[in-house]
Amino acid sequence: MKLGTRIQLSITGLIVFLLLTANTAIYLLFESRSISSEQDRLIGIAETVIKKLNSREDQTTEQVLQAYLISNGLIRIVLEDGTPVDQVSTDKDFFFIQTAFKDDQFEQVITFRDARFAVISVPVIGDDGAVINLQIVENIDRLYETIDDLKWVLIVTSIVLAFVLFLVSWFLGKWISRPIQELTYTMKTIEENESYERIDVKKETKDELTILASTFNRMIDRLEASYLKQEQFVSDASHELKTPLTVIFSYIKLLRRWGTTRPDVMEEALSAIESESSRMRYLTEQLLQLAVSEELIENERGKMNISPLVEQTVKRLRVMYENDIQYTIQRPVIMADVHEQSFVQLLIILLDNARKYSDDVIHVSLNQDHEVIQLQVKDYGIGIPKEAQPYIFDRFYRVDKVRGRKTGGSGLGLSIAKRIAEQHGGMIKMSSMEKEGSVFTVLLPKSEA
Repeated sequence: MKLGTRIQLSITGLIVFLLLTANTAIYLLFESRSISSEQDRLIGIAETVIKKLNSREDQTTEQVLQAYLISNGLIRIVLEDGTPVDQVSTDKDFFFIQTAFKDDQFEQVITFRDARFAVISVPVIGDDGAVINLQIVENIDRLYETIDDLKWVLIVTSIVLAFVLFLVSWFLGKWISRPIQELTYTMKTIEENESYERIDVKKETKDELTILASTFNRMIDRLEASYLKQEQFVSDASHELKTPLTVIFSYIKLLRRWGTTRPDVMEEALSAIESESSRMRYLTEQLLQLAVSEELIENERGKMNISPLVEQTVKRLRVMYENDIQYTIQRPVIMADVHEQSFVQLLIILLDNARKYSDDVIHVSLNQDHEVIQLQVKDYGIGIPKEAQPYIFDRFYRVDKVRGRKTGGSGLGLSIAKRIAEQHGGMIKMSSMEKEGSVFTVLLPKSEA
């Protein structure tokens, strides 16, 4: 069953139930109050008759009863054995209405010959000291006609209101379920056409359905962006791997043709194959690093003093690169919640990137300012063109692809550095000017000792 239909039936069923309950209560309350009011009126007449009987002078009992006889009714006095001794009526048939003697006052409604009668009985002390009943009987068919009229008014009103509520709930269900239907239709379109469709949000409101549609659109935006990045990543990876494979395959063909007769060709081919194989291995390692689980790094992070970590890494790379790398560490103890190997790799990537494009001195600084740790690597090399700076952290992006191949770059280093910084709850930013150098700054949250 569709959501709109369920909403329609639920709302209609609930309101009809409440309507029937309310109308039934109104009907029963009106019936009870009307009959009770009529019986109270008859009791009032009976009390007046009793007073008149006790104070009469020259009137007979029958005359007193006749004086207070109500229209379409009966008044009588009943002895203890149930025998009526004095009775007057507007209709002789009413004399056949049987009512029992009661010691206490009582009221009831009886049916006699398809007619309804209100009966009240009041005990009275007779002239001889015996207890008798003064009974008044009244035909209340007209009262029940009014009650029946009310019943039909309530029934017709309930039917009309139920129909109106059915239509209202139908439109309400359609209105409520429309965004969900659009969401379902959009999902089916995405599934069938393999496209990324959005839901048209006509107005910005704060209701849950509009929020649902807006959230879906944002999710589709992220999925599409992720898909495009993945597609670009696969394309770039294929392209990067295709070049060394082509070189290796070409030199293998050259070896088969000339390798056995020309040692110089064999040496050139083996050297090229070794170089391209090393490059492929490096590229593969970089790709694997990008695939490292964020959850794995999160679980292996720990509080540590990164000041000696930075110092040791800089000293080791200074010997390896044979570059003038200077460093400044603000204080001997700077605590951070890091994954040691990933943090060292982040620093190595930044230093490796600096030394590739700068023959001058490289400055490394580590500072702590309030709640933020700042790791900065500054070079005085060729710099990065302004138009290339927005893409510098994208995977496989190289400012100069020819120069990148000469320096052994894969275009993945800075992308990995950015990912490591974000996995540690921080960020990385860059500023650069051509022919003046570049500054890469990593900001990390500090950790208490």
